Amino acid sequence: MDILHMPAVHPGLSYVGDPPDWIIRPAKAAAVRLFAGSDDPALCARQHAMLVRQGRMMTENVLEILSAPVVLENARFERGMVQLANRFWLNGASGSRVRTQFATANDERWRLERLNRAIRRTRAKGPARIGTHDAAEAAKLGVAIELKNGFNYYHFSTETLGSLAHFLNDGSTAPIRIHLPSGKVKSFIRRFVATIFPSLADRITFERAAGDYDRVRSVYSHQHLLYAVRDPMIDAVLAGVDPRWPPVLRDPSRFKQAAKFTYDSSLRLLREAALAQLPRAGHSSTPRLIWMGRDEGQGARVRGIEGHKPLLEELAALGFEQVAFEHLSPLEQVAAMNGADIVIAPHGAGLANMIYARPGATVIEIGTRQTQLHRWGDFLKCAHVSRCNYDTVFADIEGVDADARVPAMSDGHRGIRVGRNATDRVIAIVGEVLGRASAPLEAPQHRMTGTR
Repeated sequence: MDILHMPAVHPGLSYVGDPPDWIIRPAKAAAVRLFAGSDDPALCARQHAMLVRQGRMMTENVLEILSAPVVLENARFERGMVQLANRFWLNGASGSRVRTQFATANDERWRLERLNRAIRRTRAKGPARIGTHDAAEAAKLGVAIELKNGFNYYHFSTETLGSLAHFLNDGSTAPIRIHLPSGKVKSFIRRFVATIFPSLADRITFERAAGDYDRVRSVYSHQHLLYAVRDPMIDAVLAGVDPRWPPVLRDPSRFKQAAKFTYDSSLRLLREAALAQLPRAGHSSTPRLIWMGRDEGQGARVRGIEGHKPLLEELAALGFEQVAFEHLSPLEQVAAMNGADIVIAPHGAGLANMIYARPGATVIEIGTRQTQLHRWGDFLKCAHVSRCNYDTVFADIEGVDADARVPAMSDGHRGIRVGRNATDRVIAIVGEVLGRASAPLEAPQHRMTGTR
């Protein structure tokens, strides 16, 4: 109770204007499939067994979670997180980081259970204590938004950029400060802000120092509210969804699992704002079949990929073009993703561009056993908000034998080794999409959500 801001108990948070008339609502999901692609039969079997378990948690619908402008009191923005009156605010992705850091620092089971019991006790108190703040008065206040760091395209795109959409028509000239830990802000971040939200660019600054505010506007993602309060508006929606969902959404210990079948409304607003900036003439000159390359000489984290030349040769024969998205302007990236029929990419932050994919387009991710165990699900929200077809082929790990221990993420994000099985899987998916498949795709595979 002294560590976390509990919305059913603690003050310091107010909606701007009228309170929202919804918190969560059902939305159509992406069509998601998983394929085991290791060249080692035993590892391939383990990949398949896990992807079947992963698939069981998904259905044809997901939930959109509301983000809304709010006024915060006695707020401190620091290290990509926010405190209200010295209690950590559970707000979307930054709230998940708070929960994760707490679990890391207090990994004894009794400490984690004590935290979950405290959250359940506050939930029993009923709806959140969130009042309202006059919109005209709020417009006079500055804006503060948290950013995990100044270099990761995924975190910037999925967590922070869409928050700016809430201030497009606020009638204010007040400054917008984006707070991040110390370090450089990569140029792509400034370019995306100026391109997608040009009317806000002059108001935005990036702050590396902690920021303290008596009163400031921000954006509240209700992701963690779902398990922290009991609200009739939320309960009414959960009563009509898949019966597997409510126990997950209401359990404070399962917030990471819940994130796999939800997406934030800020992500939808980002997609809409970005597509609105595209030329009305469309993007007929962009490639329809894309291999998303990666220029690891531009400061990106070197992860590597090996064994993929045969795959690239087969893709080239089918008409695929290699595109390094980091060499494109922001609008060129949006247009390339939105204009493509098929995009294939190794696991990496560039897959966040699925936010801009066309509904029904196909995005194929090539991952590994390491990403299956530790990173699978990161891009689901990007796929769901665009309603594309999202396939993942799990290949082998570069430099790691099939029977070796799978490295933890703390040991470093390992590269991909694309063998014959993974190559055949990718080519089979492409053939299916292009209508050139000689036979239906064979197991191991698992369709999770949506229809094709």
